[in-house]
Amino acid sequence: MAGPRDAYDDQPALTEVQRVTNTFVAPTKTFADLRRSQSWWLPFLLVVLFSYLFSGAAVTKIGLPALAASAIHTNPKQEQRYQESTPEQRAQIMTGTRVVMGVVLSSFLLTVPLYCAIFALLLWVGFNFVLGGSGTFKGMFAVTMFASLPGILRSLLIVGLMYAGGSENFNINDPIGTNPGFFLGADSSAFLKSALSSVDIFTLWSLALMAIGAAIVARVKVKNGVAMVFGVWLVFVLLKSAVTAMMA
Repeated sequence: MAGPRDAYDDQPALTEVQRVTNTFVAPTKTFADLRRSQSWWLPFLLVVLFSYLFSGAAVTKIGLPALAASAIHTNPKQEQRYQESTPEQRAQIMTGTRVVMGVVLSSFLLTVPLYCAIFALLLWVGFNFVLGGSGTFKGMFAVTMFASLPGILRSLLIVGLMYAGGSENFNINDPIGTNPGFFLGADSSAFLKSALSSVDIFTLWSLALMAIGAAIVARVKVKNGVAMVFGVWLVFVLLKSAVTAMMA
């Protein structure tokens, strides 16, 4: 059941283009409009389009063999396994990594909605059953789609970096210095590098949009939504970093 009316209910309806634009400059207007319509097709198309722009540039400018080699050599565990292998085994490892890389870089039509569905389910459970909100799964799915839009700017930055001559030592898992972990050396603490790599400008931006959007759609206090989203994210980062450190 929807909660009591508030100021967000009195906002004039927005067009699809206005909703995308306002996600960057006035996000509360976009998320207030999601109470009226949970349409998410335009951000989905934009995120997928720019994701393929990134993958196309990566394959064209750097190439799958170099991307696969970078993925292996920047992962201490995989690098150790690779160095300890015979030449035949190394060739198999490199071939397998190229295949996986190719699949990942060509499957955004499936992975984008899948990831959004997972986050939408978490938001729906958290905001409805923990914070007592009244959001729907469809509404939360639309929130996650719009919250993904900062990723198109990240894709543009990475593509610009590649074509500006920054393709040497390209690490597809952490390609651009938008987080402190990017600047740590290979001999740094695995826990610290993983934790600081998670503190990424675009990740924080998307999380903030998710928190604000889910709170507005579910009709709960924004500050409570922000506290819950970032609290869960912090726990996840610490657990992920601990696992990374143990596997290093």
